[in-house]
Amino acid sequence: MVSRDSFPQSNDDLQAIFRQYGGLFLGIAVLLLVGVLLSTMFYRVEATDEAVVLRFGRQHATANPGLNFKAPWPIDKVYHVPVRSIQSLEFGFSTERAGRRTKYSAQSKQQLDVTEMLTGDLNLAHLEWVVQYRIKDAANALFKMGGVGGDSWMTASAEGSLAVNPAVPDTIRDVSESVMRKLVGDISIDSVLTLGREQIAFDAKEAIQEMLDQYEAGVEIVAVKLQTTEPPAAVRDAFQEVNRARQLKEKTVNEAEGQRNRQIPAARGARDKAISESEGYKERIILETKGRINAFLSQLKEYEKSPDVTRTRLYLETLEEVLQSVGEKTIIDESVEGVLPLLNLDTTSGGKR
Repeated sequence: MVSRDSFPQSNDDLQAIFRQYGGLFLGIAVLLLVGVLLSTMFYRVEATDEAVVLRFGRQHATANPGLNFKAPWPIDKVYHVPVRSIQSLEFGFSTERAGRRTKYSAQSKQQLDVTEMLTGDLNLAHLEWVVQYRIKDAANALFKMGGVGGDSWMTASAEGSLAVNPAVPDTIRDVSESVMRKLVGDISIDSVLTLGREQIAFDAKEAIQEMLDQYEAGVEIVAVKLQTTEPPAAVRDAFQEVNRARQLKEKTVNEAEGQRNRQIPAARGARDKAISESEGYKERIILETKGRINAFLSQLKEYEKSPDVTRTRLYLETLEEVLQSVGEKTIIDESVEGVLPLLNLDTTSGGKR
């Protein structure tokens, strides 16, 4: 046990002890202070971050990933900004648990107010989208959007901690909602729900980036993705009825156009065939007529040279042509007075005459 005699009994004893060990205590205190100061002079930046160094509250330098050196605290302060991490903002929904089966939390009234928009043709549309962004300028993200040390800041003063400026996502959220409402308000409900989705996402990305650059937010918009585009729940059934009626109309029109496309080529083919046959018949008649005319002119020329010979030749050629079509022929000479013996009157009914 420690006896009471082992403790100093008077101020003189305390002073004696201090004179004996005071230098040691002071040395230990100095060493501790130096150690603390040295420990604050080195800091490490993660591969996904960039560090902004403030010296007496002013921006002094930026540091890349790895081990870096700075003046001891409180001269320099370091803020780590995740410049290489892709961050997301969800509009109209919130992911409660991501995975193979993502779980979403129930929609709040505030989320519904964000997603219901008026289209250019005075219809209501329900949109849910995601904005993905990253910090491209750490200094602007820290100083231009609220500023380090302002009331909007949540921590970030501790060495090694990530600097989180709530003004950055809040500004992106406000700008995104404003841009999306403007784009949807310029087009029809059909474009919003069908073919215009990709164009809306592309235009929104460009417009959001342009506004953030004007604010010098130091943010790059990586992508804008439309998750859901549909009518509001209150009018969804009526809208589906209209869509079904439109689909029936389009189906009827397509069938009619298909029938027309089948019949018109067939009619055109029949028309072209009749025209071709008529033209062929015309050409044939013209050629035959020209041939007969040329033959007649040739005969006329020969007839004019020797009428008797030509007349006889034409007579014989005509007889030859006529007699070829007669089955049985009987030729009688004008000098014969009785022709009965020459006729075969005994032929049976089945014989030829």
